Amino acid sequence: MKEHDFDGLMTGLKEALSYTKGKRNTGARLHKIAVDRTFVAANRLKAGLSQAQFANVTGASLGTVRRWESGERSPSGAAQMLVRTLARAQEPVIAEAGMTSVKTEKGRRAKAA
Repeated sequence: MKEHDFDGLMTGLKEALSYTKGKRNTGARLHKIAVDRTFVAANRLKAGLSQAQFANVTGASLGTVRRWESGERSPSGAAQMLVRTLARAQEPVIAEAGMTSVKTEKGRRAKAA
């Protein structure tokens, strides 16, 4: 390992240790993705899912998905994490829900397996 790489690694470890001890001004940055109505709808469409299919994938009710997309409510906790995961990697999340993706002439569509 090169000395420069090692020094960077040690700096990161020291910052992480300081952060866990409550010292927030360590230079570490937190990247938080806002999971709002546009994020939910855009990523549902990107995955080629209907609202009902998206509800099945997330384990939420259809009404809940509609409220997320209308802005009445926002996903919280595990649902928020699942929506962010779906945004990054649709295939494994959709497959875990027991669905398969197929290509159509209009784009991607998911269907029950």
